[in-house]
Amino acid sequence: MSRAPAVLLLALSVFAPAFAQVDFAPPDWALRATFAAAPKENDQSVPTPLGEQLAQRRYHEQGADRAMLIRFVYPLVPDASAREQLYNESVETLMTSRPGDLRIDEPFAFGDYTGRRLLIEHRREKTHRELRLLLVGGSLYVASAEWSGGPARAPAADKFLSSLALQPAFANPRTVEERERWREIRAGNFKLRYDATRWFRDPQATDPGTIVLLRADELAEAEFITTSDRHATDSMEESILAGAREHAESVKLHRRGRKLRGAASVEELRFAVRIEGVTYENHGYFYTGPEGTVQLRAWSPDKTFARVEGDIGELLDGLQVVRPAVGR
Repeated sequence: MSRAPAVLLLALSVFAPAFAQVDFAPPDWALRATFAAAPKENDQSVPTPLGEQLAQRRYHEQGADRAMLIRFVYPLVPDASAREQLYNESVETLMTSRPGDLRIDEPFAFGDYTGRRLLIEHRREKTHRELRLLLVGGSLYVASAEWSGGPARAPAADKFLSSLALQPAFANPRTVEERERWREIRAGNFKLRYDATRWFRDPQATDPGTIVLLRADELAEAEFITTSDRHATDSMEESILAGAREHAESVKLHRRGRKLRGAASVEELRFAVRIEGVTYENHGYFYTGPEGTVQLRAWSPDKTFARVEGDIGELLDGLQVVRPAVGR
């Protein structure tokens, strides 16, 4: 499944003047840079089959000198093992969006990270452009400097590219990858922490009370359903299985149990549902109480369930029930 930046051809095409010198170093960005003047901002969000893909641009142009730093944020976090594939797809997108002669394409070391360095000649504009691509955690950073004339960097381009530095909080790749792979959904008094390298939110799910997560290879699906209302009974087993029977040829309960999730004990159900000749194994956590009601259920066809059972268990264990603060 391709993760090349869907908005790359737009993100590298617009420049505008700015007026006050500034060091750009927001704490949630891995890279910092010094622009010759205050950079303009332009954020673009593009829908993809995996959800919204965001490109955050900070750019400055003064005469023929152009500088830009972009952060791409993906709905499905790129795994470090797919770094080279992501770089290759990004280079292909760059060369398609704005053709030129690729003079240099080589790896470069940046702290403990490995990126790609490109030098592109644009003969029609009589300019050269140097780019740095760097995957840090779940985001791809692209730094670009362009100048008129030959391949030797102009002073402004050299200053901009030389100013690039890692923020201290992003210095250790293993720590950053572990931190950025996790995302959290908060719905009322319920939280769900999930691995965004394995699961992504289904952009086609529009019910405000239901969040649908798909496994990256789509071998499993999950629903996170919450409401502020309390269920009529303390046990949800009967209603969950009755709801399944409304659409199924058969429902078979494998096991029931309880798990402590945050401040509350939740019901655990494992059951099989047969629909149109296909058996789906279901595993879920269910809770109702003064905090409201939550259903977190994941399923997969029985033939593939063993392959995804570990990921489903990890997803379920990401559920937390949060007690409301006293007095609220």
